[in-house]
Amino acid sequence: MPDNGLVERFNGRVQREVLGITISSHRDVEILLTGFNQAYNRRRQCVLQGTSPEKAVRSRLQATPALANRRYKPPNPEALPQALKVVAAKDVSHLDT
Repeated sequence: MPDNGLVERFNGRVQREVLGITISSHRDVEILLTGFNQAYNRRRQCVLQGTSPEKAVRSRLQATPALANRRYKPPNPEALPQALKVVAAKDVSHLDT
């Protein structure tokens, strides 16, 4: 079960970095969120002592293989480039301060 603080940090980052982009279709939202999730999981995090969530999970799974989800699908390597194309084609609105 994930830590609520971890989920709240992720949701806050989605709000700051993704929700300011005007999206015209559900497909674009899926592409954008998939790419954002992939980028987020590759970023080093202070709360993980400078490692990325992706590396932290990989390390935990190597230590305890029974934690692995059999239905897991590896990330699509094209997700981030596709998301960047969506962003480039959209108007980015500014959040109210």
